[in-house]
Amino acid sequence: MNRINILIVDDDEHSLLLSLRAMEQLVDPGCIRRATTAAETLHILEQEPIELVFLDIDMPDTSGFSIADYIQKNKPQTKYVFLTGYVDFAVRSYDYEPLDFLTKPIDLMRLRKTIERYEASGQQVRDYAKERIAIDTSEGFVLLSPEEILFIGKELRSIKLHCRNGQIYTLRHSLDELESVFADFGFFRIHQSYIAPLSNIVLVRTSSFGKTYEAILDDGKTLPVSRNKYQQLRSFLISKGIQFI
Repeated sequence: MNRINILIVDDDEHSLLLSLRAMEQLVDPGCIRRATTAAETLHILEQEPIELVFLDIDMPDTSGFSIADYIQKNKPQTKYVFLTGYVDFAVRSYDYEPLDFLTKPIDLMRLRKTIERYEASGQQVRDYAKERIAIDTSEGFVLLSPEEILFIGKELRSIKLHCRNGQIYTLRHSLDELESVFADFGFFRIHQSYIAPLSNIVLVRTSSFGKTYEAILDDGKTLPVSRNKYQQLRSFLISKGIQFI
């Protein structure tokens, strides 16, 4: 049975129960969370390592589209699927590039395909991460593999990409744009000014002042980690199977 950390969001208790029953036939029940309001949803997303969200589109206190916007901006590694009883919502939903779109009540065979699609998307990310990325710099396009990148940081008004070989490139994109792109390659935004590959981080500790955190990279470089990003980093690592003891 699958052990995917899932959140079902639906304000209708009956529909939520039906979705839950269908989900429990394919996913370990202990990995499934549920929410009926936007506030509950955001709380769970911030506190738990959710990997896949099933979003009801039509809710009284918000919309599934608004929650999808939040996920895209704050939890780019989390996939989501839209749920609705109205097929007419399907066209608009694809503007948000969901993993899938399901009508309620959920058909078990259709749900199985969605779960398979989620698993396949993870495999595609891992395979693609072995390839090179074309990055637009002040000097033109440069082709780099993710393993060559040490970290990306904002220095004054410029965004700099630091390579392991000492090469530094000035990028044309914002950190927000780069965060979205590099999330698929195992990078994490540890601070408002820094993005780093998780594979390069060997230690995260409190800073000398004790109020913030810092990450030590495998080359000895120290980068700041903001307090809110520290908690998100822990949740993300747990979602990837990292054990905290």
